[in-house]
Amino acid sequence: MSSSSILCTIQVIFFLGASDSRRLMKEEYQNFFHTYHIDDGCEVTVSARGLIAFDLDGTLVRIWSAWSWIHRLLGTLEAAKPSADRYYAGEIDYTKWAELDVELWHGVPLSRIEQAIQEGLEFIPNAAELVETLQEFGFTTAIISSGLAVFADRAKEELGIEISRANKLKTNEKGRICGVEVHVAFDNKDQVLKEIANDLGIQLSQCAAIGDSRNDIPMFNIVGFSIAFNPSAAEVANAASTIVQSENALDLLPPLQSYFQLAPE
Repeated sequence: MSSSSILCTIQVIFFLGASDSRRLMKEEYQNFFHTYHIDDGCEVTVSARGLIAFDLDGTLVRIWSAWSWIHRLLGTLEAAKPSADRYYAGEIDYTKWAELDVELWHGVPLSRIEQAIQEGLEFIPNAAELVETLQEFGFTTAIISSGLAVFADRAKEELGIEISRANKLKTNEKGRICGVEVHVAFDNKDQVLKEIANDLGIQLSQCAAIGDSRNDIPMFNIVGFSIAFNPSAAEVANAASTIVQSENALDLLPPLQSYFQLAPE
């Protein structure tokens, strides 16, 4: 963990079953709690049951790409195409691509984007209910997105998810966009998931990953269970443990219940 990171205390309760865990009181069951530190900017309570990691764009929210969404909002989509072509041709890496994209937004108030997200970001139906149910079963939930933190943080707050990892837009003293910090690239979601699981003391076999795109495949390859949720390509579907085609997030619950051997509520 970097010295500049905000470290926060995590208290972990070992899972006894959804109904039992809800009844436990910290004062009465101190022996079930353990202290961890996680490199994240918030305090969360996590369970030893497991970790469910979600992609964001196209999985929890009804947008294909946060980057394209902002380009359309600001009218910079055409100007962004040359750098995208350079990335897919292997001429630049993901960090450079992100930097070139964000250069097109320099000087734009971040508040303009935040307001547009507040007003227009649409979540997959029953996403919040799915997250709540998973947490009642004792899971920790996380967003791992190669998109932007301004979206991921909104989703984290709206859906009650504990942890999010995404790329952060930098602003100057006037609150205007001046750069980007890349934390999640196109091909390193597996490493990000490993770091989160390690911080929480959770084995990868007790992790599940849910996503729709090619950049989710590295996560699929390392976890115990993976779901291609409305996959965007056959390659994504073939890499996952199972496929769910649905417009209802709660349809993700049965395969998770089956893998983790959870009794239906």
